[in-house]
Amino acid sequence: MLANGERTVVVVDDDESMRLYLSETLASGGYDCQSFANGAAALEWLALGNDRVDLLLSDIAMPGMNGLDLLRTVKTVAPDLPFILISGLCDLSTAQRAMRAGATDYLLKPVRPADLVGLVSKHVDIVNSEVFDAVKAALKRSLTAMEAAETNQADRLLPIFDVLGIKRFETLQHSRRVAAFAVLMGRNLGLDRRFLRRLEIGSLLHDIGKAGIPHNVLMKPGKLNAEEWAIMMMHPRLGLDLLSGLPGLDLEAQIVYSHHERFDGEGYPQQLAGEAIPLPARIFSIADTLDALTSDRCYRAGRGLPAARAVIHGAAGSQFDPALLDLFERIEDREFEAVREQFPDAS
Repeated sequence: MLANGERTVVVVDDDESMRLYLSETLASGGYDCQSFANGAAALEWLALGNDRVDLLLSDIAMPGMNGLDLLRTVKTVAPDLPFILISGLCDLSTAQRAMRAGATDYLLKPVRPADLVGLVSKHVDIVNSEVFDAVKAALKRSLTAMEAAETNQADRLLPIFDVLGIKRFETLQHSRRVAAFAVLMGRNLGLDRRFLRRLEIGSLLHDIGKAGIPHNVLMKPGKLNAEEWAIMMMHPRLGLDLLSGLPGLDLEAQIVYSHHERFDGEGYPQQLAGEAIPLPARIFSIADTLDALTSDRCYRAGRGLPAARAVIHGAAGSQFDPALLDLFERIEDREFEAVREQFPDAS
């Protein structure tokens, strides 16, 4: 039994052995499970309204009503109910449809018990916590502080995070630091105030496409295999899709779509090279790498700024624009350090 009381999860999968595995795994984690072989049976039970449901977990590929159809139907009557899709496949089209339908999260089969229970707990317990509310408040402050009222960007962007449950909120501080680093560079480049504001928002949103990446691929502790890496590389396109329906965010979308391009053309998803890469994305890539190098990881401690600068300059002309690195070098360490103090990982 969970500390906050019983939690009910509805499991839908046409494969009996998988349905049993999912249900028994969740039961071992303290969840009460109601399992069904198809979406129609699950909807019939849900329509009875006899029990509170905290989360729905469904396979995608099923005869009759598939998981995406079930998701769309459930969201019309219970838009706030967490809904996790599970599948043995993840291609761009499926991930796009899952996000557009409002999937809360995604798991790729085979699923380890720890990944399953951890993800369900996250959306049932953590997302309904004071921690989650605090993260949402921080995100709102970050967006509204950019004086974007004239285009209502904050009002349009916040619902994206609400629909997605800010399911990758662990990286919020990273995004805020990278955004601040990018603005430092843009200011030294002489960019105008409006460009800087949009550079900041695009940097904050750069990884929003990871919302469509299966949780157990995104959070895998070890090295990704070829199939998993191909899935991970979909996130710039997924992010572009999320922003494409919001007019006036073309510069922000450039960062989201192009933030993994390399100056030598060896990046992804378009293999752009040199100045064909949008300027905001070229600025962002330096800021992003700086934060990655100076941040602690489970497998290493963060480097000091001098060592990080040396690594970045070693990639001049390959990963980064050499002209922008000259600008980067003129920014004093204390300015970057002030950003890290403002947005520490522990906060």
